Amino acid sequence: MKAESKTKMYSSNQHQNKTLSKTEENLKGIVTVKFTLDSSEEFGSAFKKYATIKEVRESLADVLELKPEIIKLKDESGCLSDSVILGDLIPTETFSKIRIRVDSTSPETVIVEEQVRKNIPTIDVITVHLSEESSFQNRDVVEIWNEACQKEWLGGYRHRLTGVEYHHAKTQTILQIRQEMIYSHSEYKIPLFFNRDTQTPYPPRDASVSTVVSRGTQMQRSDIYISSCLDKILTARPYQPYSTDPMFIEKVIIIQRRLRKLLSRKLFLNIIKVEKKMIEELRTQKSQILINQALKERKMLTNTVYPTTRGDFYNLYLTMGKWLKNEWARISHQRTKATRQSKRFLLLERKIVLLFDIEKHRILVKKEALKKEEMRFLEMCARPKTFKNLKGQITSVDDLNTQRAREYKEIYSQLVRINITPRDRIDFLSTFKHLFTSKFIAYEFSSEIVNLINREIDLISIGIKEKDLKGIRTRIEQLYLHFLRQKEFNPKGEHYRKPNCPKTVDSLYPCNRCKKLLPPSKFPVHIRMKSYIQCTSCDWLHNIGQHHADMSPYLKILRKVQHSEMSKCCYTSVCFLLQKIGMSFLTNVIWHGQSPISACQDLSRLQHVRWQADIEWSPWNTILLTDQEATCHESIINLSTFYSKSFIGIVHRRHITARLHFSDLMKMDRDLRDSGAWQNINDSGPYFHPSHADWFASQNDYDRF
Repeated sequence: MKAESKTKMYSSNQHQNKTLSKTEENLKGIVTVKFTLDSSEEFGSAFKKYATIKEVRESLADVLELKPEIIKLKDESGCLSDSVILGDLIPTETFSKIRIRVDSTSPETVIVEEQVRKNIPTIDVITVHLSEESSFQNRDVVEIWNEACQKEWLGGYRHRLTGVEYHHAKTQTILQIRQEMIYSHSEYKIPLFFNRDTQTPYPPRDASVSTVVSRGTQMQRSDIYISSCLDKILTARPYQPYSTDPMFIEKVIIIQRRLRKLLSRKLFLNIIKVEKKMIEELRTQKSQILINQALKERKMLTNTVYPTTRGDFYNLYLTMGKWLKNEWARISHQRTKATRQSKRFLLLERKIVLLFDIEKHRILVKKEALKKEEMRFLEMCARPKTFKNLKGQITSVDDLNTQRAREYKEIYSQLVRINITPRDRIDFLSTFKHLFTSKFIAYEFSSEIVNLINREIDLISIGIKEKDLKGIRTRIEQLYLHFLRQKEFNPKGEHYRKPNCPKTVDSLYPCNRCKKLLPPSKFPVHIRMKSYIQCTSCDWLHNIGQHHADMSPYLKILRKVQHSEMSKCCYTSVCFLLQKIGMSFLTNVIWHGQSPISACQDLSRLQHVRWQADIEWSPWNTILLTDQEATCHESIINLSTFYSKSFIGIVHRRHITARLHFSDLMKMDRDLRDSGAWQNINDSGPYFHPSHADWFASQNDYDRF
């Protein structure tokens, strides 16, 4: 039996050796290569024994998504050429491994571990030694594959700005598909699930239930029994007055001490809070003053470089007058008479050129202002009616007249369009002409518009340039604007057009310079004038040509006083009757053009405020201060205790001088208030064009001299 068992064991071992030899013969042609990256990361792959380095590089290039020229392979001896065979790099042992380092020839390209893990599965070949119960050891060749599955995306939330993804238990759980089942005794399709609301597959029903609850009472009735097993018997202790308690006074003192400490601490914290708030407000006020001053300087510089209003051009003429005066004084110091005459002649030529350029720019600005006025007229006509309803909400009504005015506005925008091809212009003019030949025949100038349109179409057809058509296009625009101001065709234009008031001889006054008959609104007025002397245009020419007086700072001071009095709801009309000439006299003559406190002479920082805060502003109740001084003065309660007697005397003497000079202003204000004309003035109302002032002036007795 022993001999037979030995024979069987030998035969089994011999069979295993034969199987191993066959496996070794099959794997002798395979070589395992270990690749090492710069980050000391390794990965393996199997190649044929007779594969060249070039084939290995091409295989790596396909997997790593790189060009083969970028990949460089090295071993311990150095760089490997493309003609080297892998079989020459390994020893004669079976299942031996080759270690090759992978580098990049380009410094910009770096082979990272993520590329390897992404494109190369973890494959390796190892030899496993299996030891059995006997002394014989079996060797098997094992190939390792990485078949780890990738986690399925189950959703979540992603921040739109930062890109951070957020997940929770609901998003990490695959939604369960609920099965449905139709019961034979019910017509509903009921899902097979259960929750805390119902434990039945039938639809839930609401039903009220009255449950009996036993409650005890404290009523002494014979028919109610209350058990006393849970009762507590409390016995009152003997009463002891606080006066007999020896610790009563000490406890009261402790309570009072704690309360006083709490109140004092609360008061201290409140004082600190108020102080911090005052410091912050003071810092904000200082920064706001600096910002306002910078904005004023920037606005002055902008208005000087890019003048748009009459005041801006007046400042420009004033600057030119100052320059001319300085140049004339410099030329007067020349020694010889011939030199002075030649330089004065050149200065005169330079002055003429400057005046011509300024006037040319003023005409262009005036044309732009007229264009804006026309567009404003069209926008006001095309604007729907808005009003507040009974609920206080804004209601907008777009009636037929508004829709028609909007169509007129679109036609005007197309009419004044510049960048348009000749073909599109001819198409528009044809449509535009059709309106006046079919719908608006009743317009008195419709035939002229049609003739002008035909003429422009003919000129465009023969190739006339656009600059030569400027005159005829301007004429068409003027006639169309005249058409829009007719109430028969544009009813809404009646409210916004310039009024055509009848001008009689009684309401017109002659100008002594231009000899024109003009309404009172065309004359500059002030309280000391007795008759109309020269109109506003002649006064403008006189100022820019000879006088050269800058009245804009005094006008700003006057406007600031008027806005301040309007915010305080004043009852007098003194500040509104005062003109810029009177403000100039009040500032320069009476107050000497400076603050009586700091002697500041910068008119951009000065303002007139009330001397007594509870009395309306007037020239005899004012003081000239800077912005910071005015803010401090308005917070003073008692003036006699804050200012010295000498300072108060100076202010009172100046008030007496102002009362004597502006006595006519005082009389006019009293007449206005007695007649009730001042009380009838409203802050709001329907819109009127500025030219309506002529009509108001004809009904005002104060404008008749």
